[in-house]
Amino acid sequence: LSASVAHEINNPISGVLNLCMLMQRMLKEDGIPPGRVEEFRKYLGQVTAETGRVGRIVSDLLAFSRRGKPNRAPADLNRIVKMTLSLVQHKMKLSNVMVETRLAEDLPPAHCDASQIQQVALNLALNAAEATQTKAERRVEVSTAKGDGAVLLVVSDNGDGISPENLGKIFDPFFTTKPEGKGVGLGLAVSYGIIQAHGGEIEVKSVVGEGTTFTVSLPIEQPGAAGAPPPPELVRDA
Repeated sequence: LSASVAHEINNPISGVLNLCMLMQRMLKEDGIPPGRVEEFRKYLGQVTAETGRVGRIVSDLLAFSRRGKPNRAPADLNRIVKMTLSLVQHKMKLSNVMVETRLAEDLPPAHCDASQIQQVALNLALNAAEATQTKAERRVEVSTAKGDGAVLLVVSDNGDGISPENLGKIFDPFFTTKPEGKGVGLGLAVSYGIIQAHGGEIEVKSVVGEGTTFTVSLPIEQPGAAGAPPPPELVRDA
């Protein structure tokens, strides 16, 4: 476990302990003093947020360490996208992020592990939203399309973009440009590993100051493909 990950976990835990001690001191025999209910509620909200942060870090670590073989079956990529966005729509709305979807009709089934691909879609959507923080109008677009022997998931944002020197590092474990306390740099590494295990591709194009586009390519379900040779190695477009 790297020092940066230990630091990311230790900080919110220390915060939660301090907040819990404050709330313990605030509590009297007959409950919370009437004049301090709002303060107590504020501390409780902070405990919830910090605990959630630890949970997300641990989930990322587990996903990174348990990248097992995908349990692949025919899956509707459009349905995966809709389910993913339903999980984050409230958070996006609160953050004033406008999410636009463009889902291709008559999309053939992808040969994939639906739960793993949902995790990829979730990582890409949340990253895209976070990248738009400095923009007055925050926009994220999620689309699907049919490619050559594959289905495509495309996630674009109008955020700050990724500098050329960082573009080739973004899929590396623990690489992050986020400030301390904002992530440990595992989301894209997990996504890269999942797509690689599927025999697919994940590409990124970015213009500093204008935005970034991630394109995921997943093989289409092919009849009688069980004995087919393994797919070629994933090629990163950096």
